[in-house]
Amino acid sequence: MNFCWRWQKSIHKSYKNNGHVLCYTEEKGGDMIMLSSEQKKAIQSLQEKVEQADGIKLKLNWDLLEGERSLNGTEDYFYYNEKGELLGYLAVYFFGNKMECCGMVDPAARRRGIGRMLLDQAASDWQGKTKQFLLNSPTDSESGIAFMKAVGAEYAFTEKQLVCREVPIPYTKKGIRIRPAVSNDEERIYELDAEGFHMTKDEAKALHHNNPTWVTYMIEEDNHPVGKLSISRQDQESWIYAFVLTKEKRGQGIGRAALTDIVHREVSNGKTVWLDVVCTNEAALTLYHTCGFTEVGSQTYYTLK
Repeated sequence: MNFCWRWQKSIHKSYKNNGHVLCYTEEKGGDMIMLSSEQKKAIQSLQEKVEQADGIKLKLNWDLLEGERSLNGTEDYFYYNEKGELLGYLAVYFFGNKMECCGMVDPAARRRGIGRMLLDQAASDWQGKTKQFLLNSPTDSESGIAFMKAVGAEYAFTEKQLVCREVPIPYTKKGIRIRPAVSNDEERIYELDAEGFHMTKDEAKALHHNNPTWVTYMIEEDNHPVGKLSISRQDQESWIYAFVLTKEKRGQGIGRAALTDIVHREVSNGKTVWLDVVCTNEAALTLYHTCGFTEVGSQTYYTLK
């Protein structure tokens, strides 16, 4: 079983279930915590085992797992056997008005209720505390799809994962400039995200607060900010998030100019550039294909009844 779930909030408990230990991490007040090196090694080992067995790529958001874990940001649930071996893991991430919860279970330990137990605990902690929650599975994961059916989830949408394999020819447009965001851009960033992603400004603020690894860039036309995007860098990968232009500026080549600029910056620093896009967003897909991006996988989202 492997899955991901969008949901809301954070915690630290530990209790026994049939001799096994289920524990999860809690932050209180404004304290920040980090996963230990031992925890990260165990998570990575389990991820590799699951991906190899199932022939899929999980979306575990390692840029966030490597960073600080803050209140209302993320929560980690671990399921160990008596030998202290990690058999199941689930992580929760806060994205504005929705949460993403990613989980996996050792292939040799499936059909024991571990995945359902982790999910039930997360549901108990976060139910009713977010506007939207979604279950997620790699589209080609048979075990993930089976899990969705078992918990009564219904199809919502599919996101395609793209990687830039052909560095695009730089595209320039008069008056367009890309620059790092500064503190004075804060309100404009929230306005752009609220408009582009149908959330409130408070939710947009929470989106950035709970994704501290993001580096945001402003897209300006004649020195006026008309869009923005954020980048999260992890090892040799750079992921583009929250790429948005004001509605009246779309379809004018501004997005292409911004994207080719960012891709060249990241590639020149030895990074491979990735992003996700909803498969029905034809305009965005056309832009990304034009800029050298190729589809390499997809994640399917479900709503829980």
